[in-house]
Amino acid sequence: MNIFQNCLNFLNRVRFYELQFGIGFASIQVTKKLTRMKRSLLILGLVILAGSFSSCKKYKNKEVYANVPIYQDYDSFRNSFEFQEGKLMENAGNIYVHDNFVLVNDIDKGIHIYNNMDPMAPYSIGFLNIPGNTQMAMDNNMLYADSFIDLLAIDMSNMNNPQLVKRLPDVFSYSLPMISEGYPVADIQTDKGVVIGWTIEKTKEVSGFMKKINVSDCDGCNQTEVETKSMVSANVNLAGSMSQFAIIENFLYSLDVTDIKSFDLSSPSQPKFGGTVRTWAEPETLFPEGDLLYVGTTTGMMIYSTGANEKFPNLVSEIEHVRSCDPVVVSGDYAYLTLRSGSDCAGDINEYQVIDVSNMYAPDHKQSHNMYDPHGLAVDNDLLFICDGADGLKIFNLANNPLGSGSPLYHFPNIQTSDIILNNGNAIMIAKDGVYQYNYTDPSNIYLLSEFHF
Repeated sequence: MNIFQNCLNFLNRVRFYELQFGIGFASIQVTKKLTRMKRSLLILGLVILAGSFSSCKKYKNKEVYANVPIYQDYDSFRNSFEFQEGKLMENAGNIYVHDNFVLVNDIDKGIHIYNNMDPMAPYSIGFLNIPGNTQMAMDNNMLYADSFIDLLAIDMSNMNNPQLVKRLPDVFSYSLPMISEGYPVADIQTDKGVVIGWTIEKTKEVSGFMKKINVSDCDGCNQTEVETKSMVSANVNLAGSMSQFAIIENFLYSLDVTDIKSFDLSSPSQPKFGGTVRTWAEPETLFPEGDLLYVGTTTGMMIYSTGANEKFPNLVSEIEHVRSCDPVVVSGDYAYLTLRSGSDCAGDINEYQVIDVSNMYAPDHKQSHNMYDPHGLAVDNDLLFICDGADGLKIFNLANNPLGSGSPLYHFPNIQTSDIILNNGNAIMIAKDGVYQYNYTDPSNIYLLSEFHF
């Protein structure tokens, strides 16, 4: 079904440019070729679609092991926000820095808050219970966080007593928590509420259409043998490079499947939905720079401008690469992005790329450097920090060459790294097992400050 969806995405993108630039398919010869290509892709897509319906028959009246949803009704879900005592991290996700506090998302569970007044000795002060949370951003003391289909505004003026002040219901697409790999997903009934988890059990309620179809049909299977899929981003408000939330002026921007959604924060405690812009791509990350949004997608980088219309950002340009995950950061005239294999984004490339964005209308690929398994990254002046997955943290010197190199200035190995934030000489890195902090005030002597293990 991925191929069919790609076909549809291609057709939609072609149509987008027709509407954007007023080009009719009958007007010029080259567009006739595109028309034939569209027809061919449509036929291919229909063939694939027909094949998928045959997979539905595979499940008809057949009992198989599957991810069976655990529901929470909507009323209970929308009354589940709570500030609790600190607890163990289950699956670390995005990271955020607010003043002297570090916020770490626990995927689909909520947000852990750590006091980082003394980077040598950070400690937990509490946990925000937010079912379905994966993203966050702050404007002054107001925290904005997703909760499955809702957006929350949380007053963090007192970090020891956060208060939920606003909930915008049903502003995001219906989403699901992480599943256990190797099993299909049982049919979802949205009228029952939100899916907050799964059990692995036998069921006939698996259609096979638009679902995972690699069924594990063993009689000896049981729930204890299944492992959960792992996923490894004046006031200071800093997000990691893996974030799908970004704030520019009085607007919050969020990725939602293929869309960019905007929210008006003119009244911080009363956010209002702004609008939706379709990207015709598979966006993964957002990075704000000035009035521009740099969007990392599975197939490239897109640049949107918020200057002319904050509610509906304008597509300025894009540059494509092979299919891969694509977090992006920008410094001056250059954008730095990582591509990695072995993820849901597919692809088999592991490298970081340097893109010249001095002309935002014509971004230009300048250089690529091989990496092991690059994830999040950050740049500050002449230093580029890259979390290279299981190969640890690597720091590159850009002082004499902004196009970078393949040889790091520093390498801190033996850490399963994920994302990093740079804050005035303090590098705060999220890893599988905890938070690591490095002092980089002197580039000739970068060293580990502290480790806080989950």
